[in-house]
Amino acid sequence: MSLPESSAPDDLATFRAALRGQYGIQRELGRGGMGIVLLGRDERLDRSVAIKVLPPHLAADGDTRERFLREARMAAQLSHPNIVPVYRADDVGGFAFFAMGYVDGETLGDRIRDRGTLPPAETVRILREVAWALAYAHARGIVHRDVKPDNILLERSSGRAVVTDFGIARADFNPALTQDGLVLGTVHYMSPEQASGETLDGRSDLYALGCIGFLALSGRLPFEGTTPQGILVAHATKEPPALRSVAPALAPSLAAVIDRCLRKRPDERYATGESLADALGKALELLEQEARGQAGATALSSESAMAVWRRAAELQAEAAARLESRMRGSETRSLAPVGNAGTAPADIPTDAYRVRDVEAAAVEAGISQRYVALALDELRSKPPGELAQAELSPFAERLGARLFGTTQRTVAVSRVFRAAPRMVLAALGRSLQATPWLLSLTETLGGHPLDGGVLVFGIPDMVGGNYKWTMTRYSAYAAEIRVTLAAVAGDARACEVTMTIDLRKGLKSNLWGYGALSATGAAGGAAIGAVIGKAALAMAGAALGASAIAGAAVAGAAVLAIAGPGYRWGLRAAVKEMDAALAAVEASMRAFDIFGEAPPPLPPPASQGGSDLIVVV
Repeated sequence: MSLPESSAPDDLATFRAALRGQYGIQRELGRGGMGIVLLGRDERLDRSVAIKVLPPHLAADGDTRERFLREARMAAQLSHPNIVPVYRADDVGGFAFFAMGYVDGETLGDRIRDRGTLPPAETVRILREVAWALAYAHARGIVHRDVKPDNILLERSSGRAVVTDFGIARADFNPALTQDGLVLGTVHYMSPEQASGETLDGRSDLYALGCIGFLALSGRLPFEGTTPQGILVAHATKEPPALRSVAPALAPSLAAVIDRCLRKRPDERYATGESLADALGKALELLEQEARGQAGATALSSESAMAVWRRAAELQAEAAARLESRMRGSETRSLAPVGNAGTAPADIPTDAYRVRDVEAAAVEAGISQRYVALALDELRSKPPGELAQAELSPFAERLGARLFGTTQRTVAVSRVFRAAPRMVLAALGRSLQATPWLLSLTETLGGHPLDGGVLVFGIPDMVGGNYKWTMTRYSAYAAEIRVTLAAVAGDARACEVTMTIDLRKGLKSNLWGYGALSATGAAGGAAIGAVIGKAALAMAGAALGASAIAGAAVAGAAVLAIAGPGYRWGLRAAVKEMDAALAAVEASMRAFDIFGEAPPPLPPPASQGGSDLIVVV
């Protein structure tokens, strides 16, 4: 952790000493024009805190330091679930600072930069929560003045949007346009009246929130330019483009809400944050009704519904097994057989099911909606006409379990990378699609991979001397590998990657293969038995037919006896191949950190079940 470049080398030690017995400084979280944010530990209350320190070159000005502390103390009066709480504002040892609640997650700015445009429903939820926070502050006479994506935190565990820097970063400082860091990056969200230096009220913040919604839904800002002055003039004088002119697929009801936020005259915008939140709520209801109508129009047979429930239960059990493995302290672990983990909801009817009923029944049975959605995406990714077909018949399930000695239907390998998820995603794209692994990205399921979506890679045939996937391809008979990323709770700089292959289709091939091998062995054994029987008949009068049958039985039984050990050995070999691929990804990350080589461009995915992959480099 380091203080700003303008700070002396001993500033950190001095600040640490000034806070000794109160806060312990752990690392830097971020920095901006008006301060550096550190992760600390409240030693008296034993809780994590974010500590914002006014840089010494600004703290040297008494008026600036006093305004910083006054506005921090004002923000400390706000108590709302969507506002970061400020615990303390003080001046210790010449350092002006305030301590606030630590939110484990990412900023909305990071999410947009990493993923591009966000789904409308997610965007509306975030904007509503921010609007509620702004309404609460405005009712108490506090105008934020710097509403922007980097001041909106998204809590990792709950997804809750939390607003930070209320009345601190821009309140009354009124910096000149030439002061780099104080205005650059914020002018894109300034209301016309703020750009003109007029008196502000809460409607200025709602304008800024409209700019954020415009960006999240379209991928661009209402006004873009090369200079801060040009952008400010555009905010003050030009009409913004209609949102649907740059995002034509967006629902008109939602676009109208954002467009109204961007009106030039404050009295033409929403009067309060509550009214904006209500309008967003109505737009969300229309979006959900449309989504329910589309989902409800899709019917699944009882066999498909059972397959979705079973698969969702398996996915949930696998996730639980990965968590248990990680809690035991292993960085890389091939997962134990899942077996028939979980049970599908009881009382399966024989007629068709609406998708929303399938989802509701699974949730009632304790299966997370996330895994139901992934199971549905898997089912929908099949070719037309196969939607209602189960992967394995009950007979094949029983035969496979008896012959191979396992009910395992999935093999997975998990590894924890000590890097942010977006960096790991870029490394996966660089390494897995390059020599020697040569996987090809075919689609994504369940949304963006940084939000829990699944990357689906096709496994190449054994051509050109490539033997990296021999056992995965020809023993487990897996044609694709699915890769997921998950943030590690409590550690924003760690990411768990899991590779999974589905054994159900391969099980059919193995059943046929070992069956054919057993039949061939039986035929060969019968021939050998007949030769032996013929000789015995000539010598001692033994029965030729009995010898042939005995030979066939012995040979067929011998083949079946090795089926189980052979199949399980093949699965262990496939685990080693997947583990080697993850190790190569980790090695490529280390090499990239050292050499800084630019990654090659990746081909765009053909997305069928979710959003297109956005590779961040």
